[in-house]
Amino acid sequence: MFSSKYIFETKETRMIRYLKNGTFLAFSFIFFYILSGYFFILVSDQANKETSKRYFKSSPDLIVIFTGDHGRIPHGIRLAKKFEQPNIFITGVYTKNSVETLLKPLELDENIDKNLLEIDYYARNTVENCLSTLRYLREKKGFKNILVVSHDYHIPRIKTIMSKVRSKQDPYTFHYSGVSSNYRDLNNLKILYMEVYKFIRTYAFLMIWDSEAELLI
Repeated sequence: MFSSKYIFETKETRMIRYLKNGTFLAFSFIFFYILSGYFFILVSDQANKETSKRYFKSSPDLIVIFTGDHGRIPHGIRLAKKFEQPNIFITGVYTKNSVETLLKPLELDENIDKNLLEIDYYARNTVENCLSTLRYLREKKGFKNILVVSHDYHIPRIKTIMSKVRSKQDPYTFHYSGVSSNYRDLNNLKILYMEVYKFIRTYAFLMIWDSEAELLI
């Protein structure tokens, strides 16, 4: 930051100093904002690697799909078939949808037992997705190793929220699998940097969150 070089500063030199400071702060913010997007991709890539390593010779107890963008449900279904277990919980489903309407466009074979797919209509955002998932797990009592499916840009925010809203009493281990986005596509790049903004906003909200109080609700 630029400070005054003079004991008695003129109006002109003060304005120049303010301009320099403002320009420096603006460029610093832009630089770190752009860097944050790259960091999001790295976090998601690392999460995918950890998931592949963790489930190389085993399977998750449950696959949870966070809705909100195209490709997540097909990706979750493919993983369920790969792990030869159909336990799937889809959270944030539009009220007019059902298991049948969600799966019909995918043209699945009979390897997926639709009776073992459950959906949640209540979640309207990522925080509520996480809360719905935790409530579902606490009610079912049997699932321990959980694989959460979303898009790559979404994984950092989900991980941050889940680590904050879960209780110390929750025995669950979460791993993550993100649908890969093509960031040569300008629209996907816009989504990535909108996600950076959402992450900052959500992080500020979570600073006042009490996970133990939520457990009592």
